[in-house]
Amino acid sequence: MTTLVLKRREALLDDLLSRSVVDAAAVARAELVAVRTGQPVEQVLNQLGALSDDDLVAAYARVSGCAIWEPLADPVTVNPADLRVSADFLRRGRILPIRKQGATLICAACDPLDEGVLSGLVFAVGGRVSLMIARPADWSRAFSQAYEAEAAIAPQADERRLEREIDQVADSGGEGGGARLVASVFEAAVAAGASDIHFEPRRHDLRIRLRVDGQLIDHRLVSADLAPAAVSRIKVIANLNLGERRLPQDGRTSFVVQGRSVDVRVATSPTVFGESVVLRILDRAAVQLDLDRLGLGEETVGVLRRAARSPHGLFLITGPTGSGKTTTLYALLQTFAGSTRKVLSVEDPVEYHFDHVSQTQVAPNIGLTFASALRSFLRQDPDVILVGEIRDPETAAVAMQAAMTGHFVLASVHANDALAVVPRLLDMGVEPFQLAAGLRGVAAQRLVRRICEHCTDHRPPDESEVMFARSIGGTPPAKVAFGRGCPACGGSGFHGRTAIGEAFLASEPMLRAIADRASTGALSGLAVEAGFRSMAVDGFDKVLAGLTTVDEVIAAVHV
Repeated sequence: MTTLVLKRREALLDDLLSRSVVDAAAVARAELVAVRTGQPVEQVLNQLGALSDDDLVAAYARVSGCAIWEPLADPVTVNPADLRVSADFLRRGRILPIRKQGATLICAACDPLDEGVLSGLVFAVGGRVSLMIARPADWSRAFSQAYEAEAAIAPQADERRLEREIDQVADSGGEGGGARLVASVFEAAVAAGASDIHFEPRRHDLRIRLRVDGQLIDHRLVSADLAPAAVSRIKVIANLNLGERRLPQDGRTSFVVQGRSVDVRVATSPTVFGESVVLRILDRAAVQLDLDRLGLGEETVGVLRRAARSPHGLFLITGPTGSGKTTTLYALLQTFAGSTRKVLSVEDPVEYHFDHVSQTQVAPNIGLTFASALRSFLRQDPDVILVGEIRDPETAAVAMQAAMTGHFVLASVHANDALAVVPRLLDMGVEPFQLAAGLRGVAAQRLVRRICEHCTDHRPPDESEVMFARSIGGTPPAKVAFGRGCPACGGSGFHGRTAIGEAFLASEPMLRAIADRASTGALSGLAVEAGFRSMAVDGFDKVLAGLTTVDEVIAAVHV
């Protein structure tokens, strides 16, 4: 490496540090890995998730003076067969010929400061070469399309951290078919906004499906021969037992996509054709932990904000699995950031990490349950306690005790709607006088698919839509929105999801009624008198706003 290149790389690191894009500790760690792997420090930072693709190419552009390649504006037009350059050379150098401009070959490179790759390419093509800077993810996709090979992104694991990071960076170019399959599928899932990836072995193939906007869609079919390799790769990076194929296993790992680390929860299960694997993507960057950005109605958000200011009491979130309860609970936790209140949580599992919250993962195999963790919390002088889920009478009793002794308790519980939470807790053994003394309020929610904004159209409502409007006391609209289907939404007419919800703060009349064991119908009447609006009504508001359809609301609330 020439002195000029060394100076440029030093200048690049100084630039990143001065702009606070990376911190000194991350650079120091990357330097240890770089010494062992021979890769530039900035590339190591990117592969370990400490430096995003966008920040990396921006820094390269400032130091090298090269332009940044935008694939959509400048697609690949060079035929690989016309070049005397092997795909292996281009893959190792992470460089891709884009187009000819006169006698000059324009190429996109992940590392424009790599003199060895540039000089080798100049020698191979026998002419001038000009470089543009490629984001690693853009290069990976374009190279895969041009050369029918899937470029791999090395995953990140955290056991024996330095050694594993060294292996990760050193082996990023030499992974097998199973590793490349897992990496490419994960990148596609993140790009599609998927929440889960399903690897499903069958008799003659491996089916891979993605859960996008709550719906499972087919992603691809690959040879059954790749199934064991893909499953083994996932188990290795999730620190699971490779030799155990008879029992289900659970683990956690992270992948690096576009230079940022994305947490993943892994669950394997034995089937007659091999192990099935589901990856739950926990992408903090894709989740808006802000009450105003959850998509809930103004009334529901107002209830949540007023509840968060409570000095004590029990506030519950209810809804089925996959309804966004955890996201709402975490958004409530986020409101305590920067406050003087001590916040503790017990969860199963801990999905996102907060600097201002002391989070505990339950471990029933060693006796650490929700109830036992809650009892220990009461001796740690907390102000706010989050309980991931109230599942049993013991946890319900301890949560109520905490709420009645000066603590604000947030928790989730399974019930059909907000008002059904009261009989649910009574069924768990909570005494009516305790519930009346400690209950602060309840919110319920569901997720519905959003109409794709790129193909939204309008039509007159059909009979079922008119009947729905009238059943909730609304006026049928003259027009309703729907999605025609386009490339942006994959032809489904929907893209993304939004929340519909209902919530109430327990009024004095309601609390007296709870203490007197009043019926759910009586509680419902008191809630409506206090301004309670049902999920169906909230959903209809979103239909009128053109955000979703009546069918989505009906499916969500089971009207």
